[in-house]
This record gives sequence, C-alpha cells and structure tokens, in this order.
Amino acid sequence: MHPRIPLLLAVALCLSACPKGPPADSRQPPTEEQRLTTDVRALASRAETLLEAQHRLVWVFWTEGRHVDVSGTYAGQEDLFTLDNIRKMDRLRQLTQDPREVRALTALHSHFAGEYLSHALAEYNDASANLEASLTFTVDGKELRYRDLERLLANERSAARRKALYTAATPPLERLNQTLRRKEERAEELVKELGFPSYEAFGSELRQADLGKLSVLAEEILQATQAPYRLVMERLAQRELGVPFKDITRADIPRLFRSREVEDAFPKGESLLKAHGTLSGMGLDLAELKNVQIDARELPRKNTRPLALAVRVPDDVRLSFKPGSGVLHQARVLHEFGHALHSAFTKETRFELARLGNPTVGEAYSSLFEDLLEDPVWLEEHAGVSGDQRSQYLAASSAHKLYLIRHAAGRLLYQLELHRRVEVDPKELYRQVMSRTDDIPMTDEDTARYLVDQEDFFQSADSFRAWFLAGQLQAQLKARFGPAWWHAPQSGEFLKALWAKGNGLSSREVAEAIGEKGIEPDVLLLRLGTTLQVPIRLNLEGVEDSILPAAPGLEGFTQPAPPPGLEEFTSPQGTQQGPTLPPKAGTGDGR
Repeated sequence: MHPRIPLLLAVALCLSACPKGPPADSRQPPTEEQRLTTDVRALASRAETLLEAQHRLVWVFWTEGRHVDVSGTYAGQEDLFTLDNIRKMDRLRQLTQDPREVRALTALHSHFAGEYLSHALAEYNDASANLEASLTFTVDGKELRYRDLERLLANERSAARRKALYTAATPPLERLNQTLRRKEERAEELVKELGFPSYEAFGSELRQADLGKLSVLAEEILQATQAPYRLVMERLAQRELGVPFKDITRADIPRLFRSREVEDAFPKGESLLKAHGTLSGMGLDLAELKNVQIDARELPRKNTRPLALAVRVPDDVRLSFKPGSGVLHQARVLHEFGHALHSAFTKETRFELARLGNPTVGEAYSSLFEDLLEDPVWLEEHAGVSGDQRSQYLAASSAHKLYLIRHAAGRLLYQLELHRRVEVDPKELYRQVMSRTDDIPMTDEDTARYLVDQEDFFQSADSFRAWFLAGQLQAQLKARFGPAWWHAPQSGEFLKALWAKGNGLSSREVAEAIGEKGIEPDVLLLRLGTTLQVPIRLNLEGVEDSILPAAPGLEGFTQPAPPPGLEEFTSPQGTQQGPTLPPKAGTGDGR
C-alpha cells in the first residue's frame, strides 16, 4: 500500500465523522427599519384594541345614558402614547419608501400625537368643558345656562331681547377665556416637543393639507362671494327679521337661519323611514348588512343626537338615534348614515387606513347625504315640500351654507395669522378678519368671543374640503344617474367602490377617482349661486390638499359604467379618464 493512502483515508474519515465546531451564523441582524417595523406594528395593534374598547363604552353611554369610565381604559397603557413611540413612527416613516406605508404611518403618527396632546392637555380640556357646562347668566331676574344661548337666540322673536341675552352672556366668558388661553400656550409648547417646528406645521400634518394654499383659497372665497353674500343676506334679513342687513348683529344670526318653513314636513318617527326609502333605491338595504346595528329605541336617558360609531371596521358598525322631528334632526340622521355606510362597506384591512387618518373624506360622504335636505327633487319626493314653501326654505338653507363657508374661511385666515404673528393682538386681529368675513361690524361683546370661536389645529381645513368634495360627488351622481340619483342602483355601486377604499385615499385622490381634476369649490358655489339667483365665480383652478405621496394603485381605480340611456353624461373618451361634466354644469338639475 502506498504510504500516503492511510493518511488520506484518515483525513477523509475525519472530514465526514470527526466532531465539527459550531457552524458559522448565516443570519444577519435585523436592520433599523425591520426593528422599527416590528415595534410599530405592535403599537398599532395595541392602539386598535384600545380604540375598540373605548368605542364600546361610548356606545353604552350614548344609547343608555349609563356612566362609563373611558379614562379607565388607559390604565396599564401608560407606555403606549409616549414621545419615544411617536419618534419611532416618525423615524420609520423617514426610512420607508412605499407610499402606502408612508400614508399608514402618517395616520398612525397623527393618532398617537393626538392622544399624546389629549393627555397632556386633559387638565385644560376638562376645566373648560366643566366651566362651560356650569356658566350661567341672568336676564330679567332669570338665570339661564350659557350652553343654551344659541337655542334661546334662535327662538326669541324680539331683537331687543336677543341683544339682551347675548350681552348678558358675555361677561362670564372671561373665566372661560383664561382657561382657553393657558391651553393654547401649552399646545404651542407641546407641538414642539413632538418635533414640529410650529403649530401650523403640526396642523398641516393633522389636516393632511397645504395650509398655505388653503389660505389662498379662503381669501379667494371671501373676495368672490362678498357681493353675492351681501345681497343674499339683505334679502334674508328683510324677509326673516324685517330689518336691513346693516342693522342686524351677531345676536340675530341664529334667528336669521332658523328653518321654519318645512318643520312640519319632518314629523317625529319618520326620519328612519325617509333614510331607508332613500337608500333602498340605491340598492343599499341596511337590514341585510349583518355588520350594521341600528338602535332607534326611545330610551329616556338616550342622547338625542344621532351618532354613527365604527367599533371595528368593517365588522361592527353601529348607528344610534332617538326618534325626533324637524329638518335639522333629519339632516343629522342622514349625515350619520353617510358615516355608517362608509365604514360598513370599507374593504381596507389595514387598521391605520380603515380607521385612522384625516376625516375629510368621511365627512364628504356624510355631507353628500345631509345635502339631500337641500335637494329640491328629494324634498318634494320624501317630504312633500314644493312651490313657494320649498323656494323659501332653499333660499334660507343655501344662504346659511354660504355663511358657513365664509365663516370657515375667516376662521382659517384668523388662526393662521394668529400663529404666524406672535406679536399681534388676538382680539384686534379677530375683529379685523371676522368683521370682514361676516360683513357685520364687531362689537366688544363679539370680540370677547375671540377664543371661544377658536378651533383646534385648523379644523376649518377639513370643513372646506369636505363641503367642496361633497358638492363634486353630488354633481357626478346627478350627471351619471340623473337628478334623482338615489333611485339608481348604479349610484350605490358607484359609492361602494369609493367606500371600499376606507381612508386610503386623500380627498384630492377621491376627486380624481371620480373624474375631477381635484377638489374644486366652484361646483358647490355654482349650486348655491343658482339656488340663490346670484352669480358666484372663482378664479382658482382647484385645491391641492394632500401633502402625502399619491396612493399606489389609483391609476387602476375605475368607476361603474353608467346605466343605459345615461351614456351622454360621460366623456367620449370612456370611463378610464372619468366623466366630464358640461362646462360649469353643476348639479344637472338646473339648480
């Protein structure tokens, strides 16, 4: 045998049988993005569970009037809504490239930041809420609650007494203003702790809007509607109050817009029937939806205001209302139906995109149904309102909507200037902006409300876009399915295709998905101008609202084809590019 063969055999045997050392670890340590993703998903799961528990308690409180301890749900969750966790989400968002993930992270980040602010400002929020609930004032020896002031003004026939009520309710506000001032100062500090350079920067993320561009829109609206607004208010003041518009005060505003003409058309107990009758024509039968619970019981301690509550989207959606009467009650019922339908038909599985995010899109769907109370065809069909009665009601309701749009524009401009110019006198700024906005000279009693009339983090940005998007949705529905679009089952399919996206699309993207260039206010303003018989025109092309990357897959989002006989309402290019309305066609019913 060759002398080297035994050695080679030994080596071979050793290679196969000799003990081996530990193998090299081929696993790589997780990247920063992977670690953060694991942490953030766990945080999102905890937030979802907590939110569901809280909504279950709110439902009990709302429907039965039982005491519940929502604050108790935070016990053991002290480590959830922390600055460290919020910074984790922000860091992960910086590392993330996928637009859908960025959107979900932004929604989650805003939710956690909102919870953090809510906890940090709880002392001020509780104090202001308790104080407002306890504030009273005295008129003619009778003690009245401040929170009843709006109702008292709306029901009071005498202008002198309205002024007396308004004036007497002003001095107690200074106590409330002191708390609101401290809250505002603390909020400015907190947003910087969260890492935002300014109050406005946080508001931009929360509202998912370019507030600078929205302020341009607000200014344009005030300019374009100034003359029409003055003419409309003059007519209304003469008709409702018997005085020139120049003689009314803010104490008269609730009375000016009180809808009296059609109250009897909405008797108690019929609001649910009218809602069901409207939806059934669209092929939407809530009785067949196992995930929707409607509580219409008339319980003594039940909250009278309708409420849609998405306990778990889309599996557990609830709608509560106590039978009531009047046009306002019917409007609120339809508004909440809009919320319930949006949640019930959502197919988005991601918690952040189904439940969280900016509320503008959801509010637009709700406003779409609420606006049926201003639709002449719907009013005649479902309430028997027609002729002069309908004309007078629509004149008042459309004037009120124009007032609200202008008021929201003014509030947005006021708050932006207030937070941009630290040296400005808030009362004087409020006087300048709102006297121009309402076209009513400001008294000392009016300027005393400069803090009470404030809103947290530019809420008017949501109101603007929701109203305008709802106007565009209505115009598209009428153009595709006719003036009584709620009779077309295709309209239900049209809306369900949108609702399926949850909050995954921004308001601009919803507008684009239905064939519009973006959010454009002129559709709603044209409708109001037509009803009020005053021309209203804007020079802006549209409103750019989203500050996030475009949602992926939007290019494949198509709408149902129009029903037979309505093809002329769509563009000749077909449905891929969306429908094209006739130039400034508005609602399609001549309004």
